[in-house]
Amino acid sequence: MRKIIISTLAILSLFILSQVNAVDTDTQLTATKTLNPNFEVKKFSSCSDMKKVIKDYVKNNYSSFPQYPILYRWWMLDDVAMPTSAISKDAAVWWISWNEAKTVNVAQNFSETNSQVANVDEPEIVKTDWKYIYYYNSKDQKIYISLAYPATDAKVVKKIALPSNFVDPKIFINGNKLTIISTKYSNNNYSYFWFNRDVKTVVVVYDLSDINNLKIDRFYQVDGNVIESRKIWNYIYIVSKNDFYMPYGIYYGNNIKGFNETKFDSELNVEKILPEKADMTRATSTAKRNVVVNWKKYDYNMTSGNTANNCSDIEYIMPDQATIKNNNFNPSIVTLSIIDTSDATKKVKSKLLFGDVSNIYMSEKNLYITSSMYTNENYACPAIMCFAAPCPQKCVAPIFPAWANTIIHKIAIDKDTTTYRSSTIIPGSPLNQYSMDENSAWEFRILTSTYYPDRYTNLYILGKDLSLVWKLENIEKWEDYKSNRFIGNKLFLVTFKQIDPLFAIDLSDSTNPKILWELKMPGYSTYLHPYDENHLIWLGYNTKENQWWWTQNDWIKVDLYDISDFKNPKVSSSLKLWDNYSSADALNDPRLFVWDKSTKMLYLTAMLYTSANDVNNPYRNSDVFQWTIALNIDASTGIKEKARITNIDTSWLEEARQKECKQYSGTTSKPACVKIIWGWEYCPPANTYVPPYCYEWSTTWEYLANLIWNQNDNFILRNVFIDNYIYSISNTKIQINDTSANYSKVWDINFK
Repeated sequence: MRKIIISTLAILSLFILSQVNAVDTDTQLTATKTLNPNFEVKKFSSCSDMKKVIKDYVKNNYSSFPQYPILYRWWMLDDVAMPTSAISKDAAVWWISWNEAKTVNVAQNFSETNSQVANVDEPEIVKTDWKYIYYYNSKDQKIYISLAYPATDAKVVKKIALPSNFVDPKIFINGNKLTIISTKYSNNNYSYFWFNRDVKTVVVVYDLSDINNLKIDRFYQVDGNVIESRKIWNYIYIVSKNDFYMPYGIYYGNNIKGFNETKFDSELNVEKILPEKADMTRATSTAKRNVVVNWKKYDYNMTSGNTANNCSDIEYIMPDQATIKNNNFNPSIVTLSIIDTSDATKKVKSKLLFGDVSNIYMSEKNLYITSSMYTNENYACPAIMCFAAPCPQKCVAPIFPAWANTIIHKIAIDKDTTTYRSSTIIPGSPLNQYSMDENSAWEFRILTSTYYPDRYTNLYILGKDLSLVWKLENIEKWEDYKSNRFIGNKLFLVTFKQIDPLFAIDLSDSTNPKILWELKMPGYSTYLHPYDENHLIWLGYNTKENQWWWTQNDWIKVDLYDISDFKNPKVSSSLKLWDNYSSADALNDPRLFVWDKSTKMLYLTAMLYTSANDVNNPYRNSDVFQWTIALNIDASTGIKEKARITNIDTSWLEEARQKECKQYSGTTSKPACVKIIWGWEYCPPANTYVPPYCYEWSTTWEYLANLIWNQNDNFILRNVFIDNYIYSISNTKIQINDTSANYSKVWDINFK
């Protein structure tokens, strides 16, 4: 029987502000009062019991917030029960004509998505299995399947058109399976006000065994928008979230005194609160099926219903009234869906968490779901958080500071079997998924930033049950936490204010982590990547002080650190990429960090600017281009730029500049200069503005700098390498360059 763990902020939201106890003393920053609600996990005995708990919550929450606005949310009718017509409508656009694909030789080396954890794949808009490149093109909302190897035979062989209401789709490739995961907005047709059903998570699994005869193995849909997903071997794990609304005004109207219990009891159906799912799978026979949908020439089984079988499957922890009042608790439901892509007939398994989600970390054995809890005042951890010996030390801090803190839920994963382990709360908030890590002893390490009353970076090490093992707090006061990387029992941490301290922290003893070394460098890093056991790649910005004495980003910087002496790392090589306002996509999205370890080549997609150094116009640029930068990073020879590749055609630029600038010839009269007292001469400005790219000494590239964003369809968005070919992908084409022939262009795959 499936269990659904409902973990509320009640486990974790444990403060109440004490009263100011003296007229001349403000104690808001220091005063705390401990609450000790019941943290014991309970189980609903029936749907009636579940209804009573929810009713008590509504009553308690309204009594704490009587001014709460009326919230009207209605149930989506188009996806209730068995959505035959809705799915059939979407299915009509999945099938596009195709061309024949040729058999090719096997590539020996090809790129994969840069993922945080080995064997835990992450979703992206481009994937390759060396033979084909699969790419989601946001311009025309299609997934292009292109034959990629050998390069001279490359061409588009399939297009999969996605419905227009799909938002931010991502893909996975697993053997002969293509999985598409997307948030979907449904039609505005409401009929129930407790639960938000206007947003869906949709998963479509294609069978690619015969590229000329694609088959859809599965069409799965569940309430809520996609938060994150991961793939471990054949299994895909999707985390979705949907909001749970309390229509207080319906039962506490302006003319109603007290709670309208009769109306509440007649209108609340607890079974309708749970997310609805629909699971369409390929049929193995034509006899005794459930609902059959003729989807093109293939038959499918259709099952649908709630994600929970009955109310007694649901475990929960509900906050007491004081906790609700002090934390403004408003729940949402997080759904974990697990799909076995190797079995087209196997039903999707799901688990629910009653709470929230902002980030996830996944190892091969465990899933950690984190969310933020914002409060205005300090609060204290209760002395007892255990109901059966032995009692672990669950409180990571005696006093939690105001502002942001982080709730953590741990779920054990074994293929499609999940087991809820524990929950806890820690001070501060993580920067991103790289702030989290699990070591070989299944201890969970997490870095957070605290901002109140002072700004610090903190490290917490938690045991298997999320009890505190050790903490290292208050690292580098008033510095911003910018990036980090866990590498085994080593932690490299970057903070920044005006210069960049890179910390080396020894985690070999979990009960006594130590900062061994700190190197101060100009600028800061937003991503750190292991080169080998003795070197670390540093990707970030150099910084400078502007005319207002503020620190701002200058150029992009790539460094190679020698970490062979862990107690004394040093920069062994550094490379600058152009001027201020330049950027590289991998600075903000590590999945776009394309590193070929075998050839020691890094491929970065970057927008590079060159400043005109115009004192009257500091934002003027004399050059700009959008490139793939090919960098050779060698521990013995350093960092060297090998090539720049662009998908932008510049052959027409100078002719266009000449034509545009011709309009200014002879039309601008030279203003007469006049003498003023003390011998100064004043020359009024010309009556017609002439753009600087029309000046005689200007270049074609300054002209491009003014209209670069008109070329955004040609911007390289992703890079893929297969053997000695680099594939630069934009929304108009895939350009193929041969790395073994001085990066010369070989072929284009045009998207039409």
